[in-house]
Amino acid sequence: MKSAALFLVGLLFAGVLAGTANAQVYMTGEEVAKLVTGNTIEGRYRECGVGRNDFREYYDAEGRIRGEERACRMAGNWTKYTGEWEVKDGKFCVSLGSGRQSGCFDYNVDSDGKLHRYNDEGAAEVEFQIYDGNPNHL
Repeated sequence: MKSAALFLVGLLFAGVLAGTANAQVYMTGEEVAKLVTGNTIEGRYRECGVGRNDFREYYDAEGRIRGEERACRMAGNWTKYTGEWEVKDGKFCVSLGSGRQSGCFDYNVDSDGKLHRYNDEGAAEVEFQIYDGNPNHL
């Protein structure tokens, strides 16, 4: 597990102990960027549906994303795609094009070091496993 992920988990738990136990604690966009830059995330939606695919994305330091996806929870070939990331108004934002979900989202890290993305209603919709570097050569 990455030391950055452990550090961020510690920060999140400290915030909860400081009195925000009833409120959702989200990471800043800068914290998310520090965690994913130079690394690969693998995402799975909580529920499969139209337009929801399993995916892997590598985030480079220049703000580019190189990814691949396939049908949700299915075996098969991966289709490659590209995108961009940035920190905007304190949130981590992705632009993936071609019908893929893009925008600025809230994130947090759980005690297992998994990154979670939340929708506008505050519900966790995607869980990411973080891998060091670019193991899939994206």
